[in-house]
Amino acid sequence: MPKVSVIVTAYNIEKYIRDSLDSVIGQTLDDIEIIVVDDGSSDATPDIIREYAARDSRIRPILFDRNTIGGVASAANAGMDVATGDYIGFADGDDLYDPTMFEKLWQAAESTGSDLAMCRYTLLDESDGSEHEPAETDRWQPFPRRTALDLTDATRKQMLRFISVPWRKIYRRDLVERINLRFPVGDFFFEDNPFHWAATIGGERIVLLPERLCKHRVARAGQTMATADERLLRIFYHHDIIRDWLRQNDAHDGYKDELLRWMAAQLSWVSQRTEGEVQKLLFDRLVPIVAQYNDEDITAFGHASGRGRTVQMLEQLKHKDFAGFSKAAGWTGTRHPARLPGAAPGGTLLSRGWYHLRASGPRQTAVMTSRYLSERFGLGRNMPDNGSPDSSDTIDNTDLMAAMVILQKELRLLRAEVAELRRQSARDDRDPS
Repeated sequence: MPKVSVIVTAYNIEKYIRDSLDSVIGQTLDDIEIIVVDDGSSDATPDIIREYAARDSRIRPILFDRNTIGGVASAANAGMDVATGDYIGFADGDDLYDPTMFEKLWQAAESTGSDLAMCRYTLLDESDGSEHEPAETDRWQPFPRRTALDLTDATRKQMLRFISVPWRKIYRRDLVERINLRFPVGDFFFEDNPFHWAATIGGERIVLLPERLCKHRVARAGQTMATADERLLRIFYHHDIIRDWLRQNDAHDGYKDELLRWMAAQLSWVSQRTEGEVQKLLFDRLVPIVAQYNDEDITAFGHASGRGRTVQMLEQLKHKDFAGFSKAAGWTGTRHPARLPGAAPGGTLLSRGWYHLRASGPRQTAVMTSRYLSERFGLGRNMPDNGSPDSSDTIDNTDLMAAMVILQKELRLLRAEVAELRRQSARDDRDPS
């Protein structure tokens, strides 16, 4: 029986899967089982998997004939169904893994008697090769060194606030079998959320390794996180999936407030990425979910988190008031006239430029500016459609200066926006409700 079964999931990633498989087969923990599950790819991914399986006897390929509705969930579950290791780990077929990752996770779990072992990771930007910290960085501050924790109500809630991704963890087989741990299958994304909740609440002990041992590729074409249409709303299906699991395991009363907090966090994130008719779809999707909470639940959430836009959106959802919801979200009126913190593209050029700067970084913002100059004025360098500069070009101070020239034209609008923000801030100070 191998120490760890590593389940690699793949779908149409012929450009990346070789590097990912190389990082898995090159692990310092040699006693591993590698189960590579392809979800009906239409490119060369299955052929590459067969090639690697022929070269390494530890690799067990599972190749679906067609793409499944469950996507990653179906692939991961198929791997779990045949895994034989003492622990089960996961790998995305387009990500990169430090050669020591699975050995360090296994050693930490074994030495501390933990059901779960988890490390840190970095985000690898496909557009320019840069690396960034994920949004959970602050949550690691209490754990500057390897730390094992008994999972109590308090520590479980603390762990639930980490990003739910499974590919930087390993799970003891006893836990997997005891709670029948599987990914929910359906026409949705983000299925690692219910999985994370079940493993965290069902587990008895976890060990945290603050080392960054994997690189998660982002800004890749076709990736779920790049989705900004109706599909993004499917994350909210998981509210009721988690709720039902909690009820089946007599844990709903103890974690109802945490589930509301989770839903509110998704609302805050998704509402900043929706436009047009998707905004009404978001409202309609959330009304029946928020109806499951009473006014006292939402008031308590507001006391704990502050009276920002999210709690105001929850209140308007409770009242079934779309106009009030839109205003609280900053989509209409002057409640948030500048929409600077992560707003979708639109409005003034300044707002669009700020959005690109926050979402893509200075390099991609300069690319956007250069394309704008080229298309509108015939100036600047031509950029390919994929938003990346030609291989012979680099983004330099000329592009940044061009951006400054364009943004300077928006100075009057900027002053008006700042003045309105100050007026709104003064009104909020007088009327905190």
